[in-house]
Amino acid sequence: MREYPVKWERGLEAYYPINDERNIALFTKCQTLANERGGIIFGGRLGQYKYYDMDKVIKFVIDTATREMCDGNYQKAY
Repeated sequence: MREYPVKWERGLEAYYPINDERNIALFTKCQTLANERGGIIFGGRLGQYKYYDMDKVIKFVIDTATREMCDGNYQKAY
């Protein structure tokens, strides 16, 4: 089975974001605010506005957790 991007409409299941002008601008704004604040990590399909196979998502999570927790940058979120 393959997934293809389509415009979301009520009643459809949203699989991943469509990289159109509006969504790219929104992602860029969110990423800028997160960088200014610090301590925020976006991950996965919706967090990075990209299509990923699950093996790549899992690798991203492991790599990010290792970097953030083992390099002395770990800060509790609560």
